[in-house]
Amino acid sequence: MSVAQDVLGSALTGSGRSLIFVGPAGIGKSALLAHTAQTARAAGFAVLSSFPTPASAALPHGLVRDWLGARARGGQAGEPPFDGPAADLAEALAHSSATHPVWNLASLDYALTWAIESLADAQPLLLVVDDVQWADVASLQLLDLLSARLPQMPVAMLLALRSGEPSRAGHIVDRLASRATQVEPAPLSVAGVEQMRRRLPPNEALTNVSSQELHRLTGGLPFLLHEMLRSGTPERAPRSVVESMRERLARLTDDAVTVARASAVLGVDAGFDDLAELTGLSVAGLADPLELLVDAGILTLGMWRAWPAHPLVTEAILSSMSPSERSDLHRAAADYLAKLDRPRQVVAGHLLHTLPDEDQAVVSLLRAAGEESLQAGSPEVAARQLLRAVGETRPEDTDAALLALAASAHLHAGQRDEALDLWTRALDRAADPSTRAGLLADLGDVQMTMGDRSQASESYQKAVTALTEAGHDSSSPVMRRVLVRMGLTRALYEGARAEIVNAVNHAVAQPADQDSHTDRLLFALAASDLAVRARDRECARDFALRALGDGALLAEETSEGVGFYAATAVLSWADAYDENRKALGAAIDDARRRGSVLGFATASYCRGLVDYRQGRLRAAVSEFQPALDLRARGWTDFADCAVAGAAMAHVGLGQHEEAHALERSLRAAAERRQFVSAQPLATAGVVRAVHGDHDQALADYRGAARLMGAHADNASIVEWRELSAWSLKALGRGDEARDLALEAVDHARAWAAPRALGFALRTLAQLTPREQSIELLREALTHLELVDSADYRARAWLDLGQLLLYGNRSEREQGVALLRQAAEYGRATDVLPALRRATRLLVQAGEPVNDPDGSPSVRLTPGERRVAELAASGETNRQIAQKLFVTVKAVEWHLSNAYRKLGISSRAGLAKALYGDPDPSSSSAM
Repeated sequence: MSVAQDVLGSALTGSGRSLIFVGPAGIGKSALLAHTAQTARAAGFAVLSSFPTPASAALPHGLVRDWLGARARGGQAGEPPFDGPAADLAEALAHSSATHPVWNLASLDYALTWAIESLADAQPLLLVVDDVQWADVASLQLLDLLSARLPQMPVAMLLALRSGEPSRAGHIVDRLASRATQVEPAPLSVAGVEQMRRRLPPNEALTNVSSQELHRLTGGLPFLLHEMLRSGTPERAPRSVVESMRERLARLTDDAVTVARASAVLGVDAGFDDLAELTGLSVAGLADPLELLVDAGILTLGMWRAWPAHPLVTEAILSSMSPSERSDLHRAAADYLAKLDRPRQVVAGHLLHTLPDEDQAVVSLLRAAGEESLQAGSPEVAARQLLRAVGETRPEDTDAALLALAASAHLHAGQRDEALDLWTRALDRAADPSTRAGLLADLGDVQMTMGDRSQASESYQKAVTALTEAGHDSSSPVMRRVLVRMGLTRALYEGARAEIVNAVNHAVAQPADQDSHTDRLLFALAASDLAVRARDRECARDFALRALGDGALLAEETSEGVGFYAATAVLSWADAYDENRKALGAAIDDARRRGSVLGFATASYCRGLVDYRQGRLRAAVSEFQPALDLRARGWTDFADCAVAGAAMAHVGLGQHEEAHALERSLRAAAERRQFVSAQPLATAGVVRAVHGDHDQALADYRGAARLMGAHADNASIVEWRELSAWSLKALGRGDEARDLALEAVDHARAWAAPRALGFALRTLAQLTPREQSIELLREALTHLELVDSADYRARAWLDLGQLLLYGNRSEREQGVALLRQAAEYGRATDVLPALRRATRLLVQAGEPVNDPDGSPSVRLTPGERRVAELAASGETNRQIAQKLFVTVKAVEWHLSNAYRKLGISSRAGLAKALYGDPDPSSSSAM
């Protein structure tokens, strides 16, 4: 540092000077003192140091004892520096008493000056005093006298002064500072923060916290940053920082402490009038404490307002208070802001930090704020507000409806266990049969999404019992609604089916514009029932569309609604992809708008299934991944099915290791509990088959068939017959394979969904003579051309192309054309198995081929690809983070990895790297 070098250089020439570092606590003054002292020693200086503490003020002559005490113990009187006038100083330093004659100011000044000049005769001298504001008055008087003599001595003086700290002799400290060269250290920049975190051992808790965020939290103060990096607690102030703040406040005036606490509670919106109201001081009376707090670096002053200097300072001030002190101050702030008619959310933010007081006005305000937060798409905020409202009153006085509302908010926020507990407590408080039945039905829904089918069925049956005892029957809208929800979650008990069928027949006869929410749920249930039994695809599709009601069902149920996804699933099974994609896109938008973790995860998973069924395998993986990531946030709806979908997509992409890792997850889930869906078990079989374990694959397929049940056997849902036939063929059991394949074709024709029928015909084609195989594959392609199922179509192209290659000239030309189509599909969509098989067959046939390796984008992970695609479409990092429910840091990490793998340096090259074209909308992969 050039200023320190200048001061040391002057001392070397015999003309001493003083240098003082001035700044708030934690700015790094002590580190600068140490660095300068180290530099001085290297230049040949002797260094005498003193480090006063707040207790030092009670110990007179502390600086002299610190500087010369060790030398006095090791030397003798009469020898330098304790010769001449300083002879008695060694004896005085050897005793703790301050009554020795030398300790009077005049004698000590003369003796100390003699001693220092004696030391400086041997080598230049640096006198160091940290936290000079805490030095005792007698020491400060000596410093004052000594600093005036420095220009005649080869002695430099280095001081550090903490601003905003009281001193017993402030006028002397001010005089010392006026004689010295002053340096005010600046906080670290963002780059400085990054350098400091690199010098410290890495902390896993802060891996995803950017240097920009750390700079915002700490203001770049080295002490605050060091303690945060050491403790790894970005969400709260480390204990060391809290203790430091408690000690600092204890040394300030009572008014300053009161203002600091009020500012921390009010935050950045604290105007002088607000502070005056909360502290009981006048606006003029705020001047002195504000000046003290600003000098101390605790507060920042703006135009007619003041606020804590950094977020971490706010946390430290609040944490240094007792719970009752914080509660009282927040309640006072809430009362004051409510009188000013400030926004409800602002007032509620203070009430969240108060202790319960059985105040119904607080309950009402927090309940209203929670409902607002739910509507605004902030379920996590709503959950906190409503839980605090619940806690305001005694358990025996809590309203059941409030408990249910809090449960719903926790469910939307992905906090399932908490939601379940709140619904249970609501049931204990509900007396009205209709209210109790509604709560039981809600509880059943939660239990179903948590995979507890038996408990859900019990809750639904209790709801029906409660309504029956209250005089309701199947004609009652309330009863019909409960019965429908039972049906949608497959929790029907014996005898309920007939009542639901009657209700559907009644609803279908009325005009569609008169459909109620319950009617739409009935249609969703009817569509699902037809689909799982493979009956009348067109009728099932029509029922599903009527259930959706052109967005009405989504508006009523939101993106978490069971009925909504029952209807969209039917559209998938019926190959109605355009209508399904539109509905699911609306659900994604709804989930993002309301901040619903559960809704986003479920809609993303379902849209991934649509991508998979249409052959957009990489897009499917990118949709499945956010859903799988949100399992950590409480999403369990269809979680096993999402794992299965991702595994199937990886198999299609030839990523067998990734698929195998997911298969292990499915096996673990199967060991924990029996699957309620057949697809995960069938997928586990597919992965085993890919790895050559066809015996285990067959066992899995049979298990999937059992889970489907006698009355639920639709190949569009689970193709267990077709898959079994492929494994039987691999095991050399061709006759069994062909029988199952024929049966599969019959079942597929009954439902008549083009994708399922195309796969069944392709399966049978593998088990028949060449000419018949060609006919079956041509028929399969006619069906697959009816729907956008690119992956199945490409596989049929490969099978048919291979057969035609070795026919007559016309057939060979057709075969080559089909193989080139399959190769182009594989290249355009990064489906390497299709590309490589087509390339291999063309090479064997002597046909020229392009590079078989495909696009470099195949090296991207699903998360990297999803983020890269959104960035290529023009989304900002923050928009991507909000869409995927991840942090901005995670987005930055994925993008940096994608740039490296794609060989580009910025998002400007993403579109071409991903799609081979600067416009992603022009790519067939989209």
